[in-house]
Amino acid sequence: MKLTPAVRATAAIALALLLAGAVLLGLAAITPWHTDSDAYFAALQRLRATLYFGQSSAEDFRRATLRFNSLQLQYATHKWLYADLGYACLALAVCAGVAAGLAARFGARLLRTQKRALVVLGVTLLALVATLVGLAADPLHRFYREQLPEWADTLNIPLAGALVAMIPLTVITLLLVIPPLVLRRKASGPLLVFTRPPHWPSILANAVYGLPLVFAVFLISGLASRGGWALAPAGLMLLWVLLNARALWIAPTEESA
Repeated sequence: MKLTPAVRATAAIALALLLAGAVLLGLAAITPWHTDSDAYFAALQRLRATLYFGQSSAEDFRRATLRFNSLQLQYATHKWLYADLGYACLALAVCAGVAAGLAARFGARLLRTQKRALVVLGVTLLALVATLVGLAADPLHRFYREQLPEWADTLNIPLAGALVAMIPLTVITLLLVIPPLVLRRKASGPLLVFTRPPHWPSILANAVYGLPLVFAVFLISGLASRGGWALAPAGLMLLWVLLNARALWIAPTEESA
């Protein structure tokens, strides 16, 4: 195990993220739920009275839902933003800690293509599970934070939507990750390679993997969202497996190296 400058820097990042997460969760704990709780709950009681003490139509429930959402915005504090950022920082601290440990163990080999299917598919599975958890976390967090109206079907539809969204995402990810592990198992090269002669395989690989890589970065950028604590690590793992798959298509085989 070597404590190189890269390992020390990654460990320092992990510690900084850990401390930031603790501070943010502390801020979340002392921040009130609403800017004016009495006014919020009084308005909510009046809203419920218009629905439950009379003949309410579907349009009445629709307008009540819009009013409920406006109340959330009107009386919102930064409590849940602090909490979501804090959770994300802790999750990323774990990722940075794992990266530091791997860097200390394997060193520069981490910057080369990984051909072991068990490793790559294991990370891919973790990334997909984390993505599903992140998508499902959004409605679940809103439900337990009482940010969803009790008169609407607020959980079943978004949870089902998360499952449906994972079907094409899983298929596309596996189609991008598995073929190079099978067809390019003798290839080896740097992970961050962008081109090499002949250039047409590089151009094709960069074109095919460009948009999926942007999607992985998009997941990482969602760390401040309600499911960011799972989506950001998922994005990091997807970024690695996609860069690895792209590099396998570009890297030379052992015979031609």
